[in-house]
Amino acid sequence: MMNVLMWWDKQPNCLFVLSFIIVTSVPCLLISGQKANILNLYEGDICKIGKDNSKNHICRQPENCTSLEQDIRRQNFPQVCSFIKNKPIVCCSPTVTVNITNYKPALNTTNASSSYSATEMCRQYSELVYVNVDTSTFNEGTPSKILNCYNVLTLIIGGTKAKPKEFPHMALLGYGSNKEKSWSCGGSLISNRWIMSAAHCNKNAGRMVSWARLGDLNIYSDPDDASPVDYEIVERVIHPDYNPTYVYNDIALFRLGEEVKFSAYVRPVCLNTAQTFRFNKATAIGWGRTSTSGPISPDLLKVDLSPISIDSCKYSYPQSSNPRINLGIIEDSMICAGDIRDGNDTCTGDSGGPLQVKHPNYPCMQTQIGITSFGKYC
Repeated sequence: MMNVLMWWDKQPNCLFVLSFIIVTSVPCLLISGQKANILNLYEGDICKIGKDNSKNHICRQPENCTSLEQDIRRQNFPQVCSFIKNKPIVCCSPTVTVNITNYKPALNTTNASSSYSATEMCRQYSELVYVNVDTSTFNEGTPSKILNCYNVLTLIIGGTKAKPKEFPHMALLGYGSNKEKSWSCGGSLISNRWIMSAAHCNKNAGRMVSWARLGDLNIYSDPDDASPVDYEIVERVIHPDYNPTYVYNDIALFRLGEEVKFSAYVRPVCLNTAQTFRFNKATAIGWGRTSTSGPISPDLLKVDLSPISIDSCKYSYPQSSNPRINLGIIEDSMICAGDIRDGNDTCTGDSGGPLQVKHPNYPCMQTQIGITSFGKYC
């Protein structure tokens, strides 16, 4: 089962449909090129005594070692204490702790709109993944800024739920009054005032889209590691050639009534600027239904997709299959992604959400290449 995706070129033409398979992988840690020196210690044991006033290094599971990502990025590969089956227990260095009240974004967000170049804005937004720290009380060599995000480049975590700080650009769109909001479509934060989504998300059950929630993971849960904030939508810009009778030009921009306060939980996505773009794997996210008649997922879900050839896409969506696709698949503005073997799919509620790839240059940053628009089944 496939879905079709639209991507943008010089004109703001962006639409897609997709199907996908949910892939579950085993949690693992890759220490490339390093010969393992097993310490034969157990989880919780001290593996290295701290010098002077610094804390001891402790044997921990990778997901419980908050300093692991920074160490690997600096090529400081940890020793292995032991294994639990095939899973390593690593010698975890003490984390540099910073009082949350002293966190200062590395970027001055008040000047974030000084340039309208997508490439330049992406560079500026990439600085938001760091926080400045006062290094005067730490050992020499401690960086003056540290990552404050979820970086999927180093650790491979199984499951389909999105992690805290993994997709801080994801928006949930709401309809109705402030007291009676209902949530449906998705979208993506692309600046400090604008949400990008599908044009057909402008209305739901006759009601105009009025709200955008940023920084959330579980719609109904407060204790999760999230920081949700609702913003009122005050302006709706629909593609001038969009016609709700058809699936084409299904893209819209929604302006927020106030500037977004950036944090580790809320940060804009980068936009693709390449005229020709190829990918081996992309990720779709959303709070959509997990089956055709099932409920909307309370959790933000993610799934990896592979590209589907345009010929296969046209075969699955011929012009005669549906009057809404009267022009068929338009290669210049649509792409297909998914997995035709298993047939899992996006569903109601996923519309407007982003399809993205990891940015090749900036840690923790995603580049959006499409918007969920339409499909056959789910």
